[in-house]
Amino acid sequence: MAENQESFMDELSKLAEITNIIEDSFLSKGDVSIVVELPEDEYKTLMSHFRELDRNKSKCTIEIDGINFNFVLKK
Repeated sequence: MAENQESFMDELSKLAEITNIIEDSFLSKGDVSIVVELPEDEYKTLMSHFRELDRNKSKCTIEIDGINFNFVLKK
């Protein structure tokens, strides 16, 4: 489980890097939301890192420095 948690933290670090790039561009002047559609298996893996209560939802938003990463279950 520790390796899985480290992997998830690595992925969050990558999202933070994307946020930094956006903040250093002209995009920083607007509201930025990124939508990522994930297949069911990938979406379930992502949701396994959150509270049990949230795991059955078909949408998840991670906000980093005002930028929304919206993850949705691909249908």
